[in-house]
Amino acid sequence: LNYQDLPEFFEDHMNEWMAEFTKYLKYTNPLLIDTDEETEPSPIDKVQAAIVQNLFLYADKDEEPFLPFLPEFTRLVWVLLMGTTTLSKHDNLATKCINFLSSLIKKLMHKHLFQEEATLRQIIGSIVIPNLTLREVDQELFEDDPTEFIAIDIEGNESGSRRNCSQQLLRAMCNQFDQATCTICFEHIIRMLEEFQNNPDQNWTAKDAAINVMIGIISKFETTTKGVSQVKDLPRLLDFFSKHILPELRDNNHIVRPMLKSTSIKFVCFFRNQFSKEQLIELIPFLILHLSSPFVAVHTYAAVAIEKIFSMKIEKKPKFLSTDIRPFLEALFTPLFEIIKNQKLNENEYVMKCVMRSLSVADEDIIPATQAVIEQLTMTLGWVAKNPRNPHFNHYLFESLASLVQSVCRKQPEAVSSFETFLFPPFQLILQQDVSEFTPYVFQVFAQLLEFRQKGTGLGDAYSSLLIACVTPAAWERKGNIPALTRLLRAYLQQAPVEVLKLDCFMKIMGVWQKLISSKSNERSAFELLTSIICSIPENVPHREIFRIILTRLGKSTDRFKRLTSTFFAVFIGKFGAQMFFDELNALQAGLGLTLVV
Repeated sequence: LNYQDLPEFFEDHMNEWMAEFTKYLKYTNPLLIDTDEETEPSPIDKVQAAIVQNLFLYADKDEEPFLPFLPEFTRLVWVLLMGTTTLSKHDNLATKCINFLSSLIKKLMHKHLFQEEATLRQIIGSIVIPNLTLREVDQELFEDDPTEFIAIDIEGNESGSRRNCSQQLLRAMCNQFDQATCTICFEHIIRMLEEFQNNPDQNWTAKDAAINVMIGIISKFETTTKGVSQVKDLPRLLDFFSKHILPELRDNNHIVRPMLKSTSIKFVCFFRNQFSKEQLIELIPFLILHLSSPFVAVHTYAAVAIEKIFSMKIEKKPKFLSTDIRPFLEALFTPLFEIIKNQKLNENEYVMKCVMRSLSVADEDIIPATQAVIEQLTMTLGWVAKNPRNPHFNHYLFESLASLVQSVCRKQPEAVSSFETFLFPPFQLILQQDVSEFTPYVFQVFAQLLEFRQKGTGLGDAYSSLLIACVTPAAWERKGNIPALTRLLRAYLQQAPVEVLKLDCFMKIMGVWQKLISSKSNERSAFELLTSIICSIPENVPHREIFRIILTRLGKSTDRFKRLTSTFFAVFIGKFGAQMFFDELNALQAGLGLTLVV
C-alpha cells in the first residue's frame, strides 16, 4: 500500500502507525525464539523486517511526513541491527536494516546524523566488515549450491545478500564522507591483510573481506554491464592488484583457497577498464588456468571475466580482435568444453556465453578447429534437446553455432556441406519431436546455411522436404517461429527460386504472406517476405492483388505500416519501373497512382 505513494489515510494517522511500529521494533518474547534454529526467521524477525522495509519506503519516497519520527527510528534500527547474529535466519532483517541506513546516509539532508568519526568507525567496524566477511553458511553454499552462490554474488538478484547490501552502504558513506571513510577502511584493510599474512590457511576470509572493502571504496563510477569506469586512485588500485590479487591468480593449486581465487577473479572483472589492453592480454592465461578449477563458482567466475573482457569496446569498436586471442584459442576452448560436456554439472550459461563470445572474437581464426568445435556443440545440443532446462544456456548454444557458421562459411562457402552433415540429424530430430524451445533457432540456422549455399547446387531432398513443411499453415501457428521462418523462406527464394516453383510452393508462400499481412504484429515480416518474393520470382507475382491487399489495410494502418508500404513501393519501382507501378494502381482505380504519390 505504501510502495508507490503514501495514501492519505496513512499520512493522516502517522502518529498511530509510528507508535505501533515503535512498539514492535522494541518487542521481545523468548517464547517465540528458537535458539536452536539457524535458518528460519522467527515471527518477530519477520514482523520487524517488514516494518523496517516500510520505514525504508517512508525515508526514500515520503520523507516529509516521516521526518519527525526519523531520529527515533534510526536509533531503533541501529539497535536492532547490532542485535542480529550472523546466522542466516537473520539475513532478511539485517539486509533490511542496512538498506534503511544506506538510504539515509546517501542523502545530504541526513549528513549530520552520521558525520562524527566515531559513528563512521562504528558503522564500518560493526556493520560493514562483519557483513562483508564470509560465514560458514556462505562457504557451504559455495560448495553445495554454487548456482545459488553465483546468482547472489554476481547478479546481485537476492535481497538477502548481506555482502551486496554492505557494499551499497559503503558506497553511500563514500559519497558523503569520502576521505574519512577511506581512511578508516584502509586501516581495516591493512589489519586484515596482516591477519592473512600471519596465517594464510586459517585467515583467508580476512583477505577476502579486505578485497571487498577495497572494491567498495576505490570505485567512483560503475555500471552493472560495463564495470567500473572511473576510480579514485588508480596507482593505489594497481599496487593493490599486483601485491594481493595477482598472487592468487597465479596460484595453480585449485584446492587451496578457492573462494579467495573467485573473489580475485571478480576483482579483475570489476576493474577491467582500469587495465590496459596489454595488461589484460597478460592476464588471460591466468583466467584460463582457473577454467580448470573443480569448483563451479571459480571456473564460472573465470568464464564471466573472459567473456566481459572480450566484450570490451573502444569508441564503439571491439577492443579485442582475432589476432589478440589467437595464441589462446586451443587453451581456451579445451577447458570450456570440458565444463560443458560434464553432464553432472547443470548447464552453465556463463560458460556457454564465454564460448559464444570467444567464437565471435576469434572469427576466421577458428577455421582450423571447426570440426572439433562443431562436434562439441552438436553433442551438447543432442543432450540438452532431450530436456531443455536453461533458456539462457540454450540461447548461447545456438548463438555459438550461428557464430561458427558465419565465421567459417563467409571465408569458405564450400564448408556449408560439412555443417549440414553435422547439423541436419539433430535439427531434424528437434523438428520431428517439436521441441518448441528450439525450433525458432533451428529455422534461423537453416536459413543461415541456405544463405551461404552456393547458387545452382540445388536443394537436395532434405531442404526440399523442409520447404514443403515450412509452407504449411501449422508451421506458422506458433508466434515465436514467425521471424525465423520468414528468414528461412526468404533464403529459399533468394537461393533457389527455380526449385520453389518446381515444388509448387510459390502460391503457398503467397498464402503465408497474406496471413502475415493481416496481422499487425507480423506486418514487418510480411513486407520482408514480399520484398524477397518480387525480387526473386518477379514474373509470377500477382502485382494487382498484392496492391489491393496492401491498400485495403492502408486505410486503417499504423505509421509503421505506412513506412513499410512506402519502402515496398520504392523497391517495386526500382524492380519494375514507375510506369508499371502507376499502371497497376490505376487498374484498381482510375487516378489512384497519382493520388497516392501526391
